[in-house]
Amino acid sequence: MSDVYKVHGALGSPYSMKVRAAMRAKGLPHVWVPMTANIRGDVLSQVKAPVIPVIRTPDGQWTNDSTPFLLALEDEGHALLPPDPVQRFACLLLEDMADEWTMKAMFHYRWHYAEDAEWCANWLMYDSLPLAGREQVEQAAAVIRERQISRMALVGCTPETKPVIEGSFRRVTQHLEDVALGETLFLFGNRPSLADLAFYGQVKVMSVDPTPMDFLRKERPYFYRWLDMVDDASGIEGDWTDEPSAPAKALLAVAGDTYLPFLSANEEALKAGHETFSLELDGKPYTQGVFKYQLRCLMALREAWKDLPEEAREKLAAMIGENAALLKA
Repeated sequence: MSDVYKVHGALGSPYSMKVRAAMRAKGLPHVWVPMTANIRGDVLSQVKAPVIPVIRTPDGQWTNDSTPFLLALEDEGHALLPPDPVQRFACLLLEDMADEWTMKAMFHYRWHYAEDAEWCANWLMYDSLPLAGREQVEQAAAVIRERQISRMALVGCTPETKPVIEGSFRRVTQHLEDVALGETLFLFGNRPSLADLAFYGQVKVMSVDPTPMDFLRKERPYFYRWLDMVDDASGIEGDWTDEPSAPAKALLAVAGDTYLPFLSANEEALKAGHETFSLELDGKPYTQGVFKYQLRCLMALREAWKDLPEEAREKLAAMIGENAALLKA
């Protein structure tokens, strides 16, 4: 099947789920290849960074960074970016926030709570070793669980940052519940955008983890169901709206008071040669290790901001708030 995209991913990987749902929404021919242990080494050898999903294109090229991959496909199949400049930038910013900030909630809930860490590690290793049997799966799970828990401070998931992460997740998912119960099916109209798919990817994998699943089913029941609609939106062909929805505007405010300061603090720490950075978010302390990739995210957002018409920047700044100034190069 050399004429289709091959998505090598895992059901527990938010970016794998994002890409699979995006390929469905775009209506592009593709196949899903579970990233099992027996093919993992060969597949990952095709890309620089050992992260999934890994996609093989119909012309034989390999890639594994979900956002650049999907942006490069924008002209193929159904578009995932609204054409209006305000809507388009809002979509890019929210997609980035889902990938880089909502990811904190996914990692926190997965490894902070003992029940979740037990459950998730076992499932992740079963997906990788489906024929190995329970004993070997759970032995491998113990190794991955210990490794991931050891990385929690690096990515900002600690007991100290728990109030920030869980509070932000409650806030973000409330706005996404408003999408599910709103006047349009998705953030920017009646068709899925890249931002919808990014939030879907992060929270879909959380929707089977014990602690967030319980929260979502009790407190965000219609967003919880919305996730299943986004999972396969191949037959949804609605229109974009003329301006961001009320939930999209509310999420832009979250980007303004939480995500952009986070990216800026990471940038300043990297410039100063520091290994970690700290800031206050929602009146509470937050600390993590520096990441060069998140600096690249900020630079890409600034390039997109610079290319906007002045009128579009003014409209967006009013939605984002005073920290829209952080988008200026």
